[in-house]
Amino acid sequence: MVAVPDKDLLLPSHLSRIEDFSLLAKVVVDGAMPGIHRSLRQGRGNEFFQYRPYDPGEDLKVVDWKVYAKREELVAKTFQEDTNFNLFLVLDTSASMGYQGVASTCTKLHYASMIAACFAYIAYRQGDRIGLFAYGENVQQWIRPKSGHAHFGRIVNAIAQLQSDGTNRHAAAWDQLVGNMPGRSMVVFLSDFLEAEEILPERLRFALSSRYEALCLQVLDREEEKLPEGEALRFVEMEGSREISTSPEVIRAEYANRMSEFKDTLSRNLARVSAEFESLFTDQDLGHALRRFLGLRNRNLG
Repeated sequence: MVAVPDKDLLLPSHLSRIEDFSLLAKVVVDGAMPGIHRSLRQGRGNEFFQYRPYDPGEDLKVVDWKVYAKREELVAKTFQEDTNFNLFLVLDTSASMGYQGVASTCTKLHYASMIAACFAYIAYRQGDRIGLFAYGENVQQWIRPKSGHAHFGRIVNAIAQLQSDGTNRHAAAWDQLVGNMPGRSMVVFLSDFLEAEEILPERLRFALSSRYEALCLQVLDREEEKLPEGEALRFVEMEGSREISTSPEVIRAEYANRMSEFKDTLSRNLARVSAEFESLFTDQDLGHALRRFLGLRNRNLG
């Protein structure tokens, strides 16, 4: 067995080999990003979470004396505490999310799913209520927010079952979600946001309220931003039936300009409704997305 450096454990090339999303999330949050624990609250709720070393000077009430009697070791119990805070994970499962470039190790949907599983685990650790809304042409998953270990398992199992298919129906899906938003919530959108640069900001006007936060993470493949080198290529519309064959050199500059304009418009429109935006690529490690998420969540609770 070859040892893998901790920083490399955050790379999709390694993580995409882990089929169990619950295990994947623990590897990332507990293993590859141990420093993240300084940002996680230790609750005093009713549901036991795990043991940790006892720190001298702490209240002795946290010590598990049964463990001490067996091992003569002082350990403290940590618990889940319901924060009354809702996290909605919204995943786009339309056909375009199934794209995987030649040099990529996973599809856009798989990359988004890995991030979503890690976010769910952090939220579970914090005692947040987690909900899942996944849609393409139709709604694939709609799980209302709850907290606890069993519910976390249900969320990651549902994420693992997602399949990319059909055309996107952003407007109809987001209208359904926004109409069922409880108070004090954070909504994380994971999508390529193709054809959504005008629709999404309009639906996210709720983010202007101090009770809500919206984090929009755009997931792209490197080949979608910069066309691959080569001779004539066949371009096939993933959410339609159109095809075109041409040389990348003929359209490279125009394509790059339009992609840049699309991302700029999306970012600018989201900023107008106070929604956070970040563009990610499927070969990037997950660390940046996780730190961005945790910082925004803690700011919302502050």
